[in-house]
Amino acid sequence: MNLTSSSAAATIAIRRKKLIRGFREAGALDPAHATTPQALGLRRSWIFNQMIEHRVFLPTGDGRFFLDGQAAAEFLRQRRIRALVLGAVVMVLFFLFWALYGFYR
Repeated sequence: MNLTSSSAAATIAIRRKKLIRGFREAGALDPAHATTPQALGLRRSWIFNQMIEHRVFLPTGDGRFFLDGQAAAEFLRQRRIRALVLGAVVMVLFFLFWALYGFYR
């Protein structure tokens, strides 16, 4: 993982949290209080669509969405675990390469 992919991953994480925060602060936590990202000054991007697929944002049928708080927490938790596992794998591979290179040197 290089600096560019790390900063891209960080940007995506920030945007996910911004979407969740926007809906939470707007009180869009049930169908009666649903809203659109545009009404909150947010873009409906591929990140938002991905979160719909994971049922973080639930549609009301009229173009509005509301936040499922439990699904949001689980979604973010899974993403953190995935990032930690990927980081651990990269570190192990780095040390294996270093050990093998150092051993045959």
